[in-house]
Amino acid sequence: MKVGLALSGGGARGFAHFGVLKALEELGVEVHAISGTSAGSIVGAFHAFGFEVEVAKHLVSKTNLFKVVWPAFSWKGVFSMSRSEEIFKKHFPKDDFSATKIPLQIVATNLNTGRPEVFKEGSLIKPMMASCCIPFIFDPVRIGKSVFVDGGLVNNLPTETLRDECDVVIGVNVSPVLKEDTLSGTKKMIERISMVSINANVTESKSKCDLVIEPKSLREYGTFDIKSADSIYDIGYQATHHIFETEQQLEVIQKLLV
Repeated sequence: MKVGLALSGGGARGFAHFGVLKALEELGVEVHAISGTSAGSIVGAFHAFGFEVEVAKHLVSKTNLFKVVWPAFSWKGVFSMSRSEEIFKKHFPKDDFSATKIPLQIVATNLNTGRPEVFKEGSLIKPMMASCCIPFIFDPVRIGKSVFVDGGLVNNLPTETLRDECDVVIGVNVSPVLKEDTLSGTKKMIERISMVSINANVTESKSKCDLVIEPKSLREYGTFDIKSADSIYDIGYQATHHIFETEQQLEVIQKLLV
């Protein structure tokens, strides 16, 4: 049985993906293919290259990788993604999808066509940069004749191609949209608008999953809460164990635990 894992975008909330991967490892669930958008593309790349979960989490949280990819919000202007390219090359010296130990797919938004584009061969780092490129904060990333930005704009939970190739698809959404009673401040408002718009395409993607892991408590954390990496990681870890322990009657859980 082939298991595919789709990892959503969500900025610093992406640390929850590492927790999910650790829990799946402990449960004996092997991932055979992985897809990711934005933060999910970074976590997915580390996993696809064979990094141990805790090693990858340490590298991401203790270096300035996420700080470069998701800088503190400001009005000072548009950043360049060039610094992230240098850091990615340190961790992934062979810049090619063929170097991964399991198949990896990365989704970015093609601004020229206005549609999502799936990258799964050739250069790996440029698509990662593009998938993480937050509009209005970073300059778009050019690949070939097109320019790209954050894949979450059009497909924040890339399940479709995994559905064609895998027997079971697990989707992990780290950007749950729940009711907010208080919205104050420009930063909070912009982040809320972004999450609401992105959630529209996640709803359809979740319908293509056999199992969805969507920790509701992640609502307490924002896109730029890098300092909360350990807490966010633990939420993903606990949520995964919880669903496997409490939903054992589900056919998909029974399949995965065989």
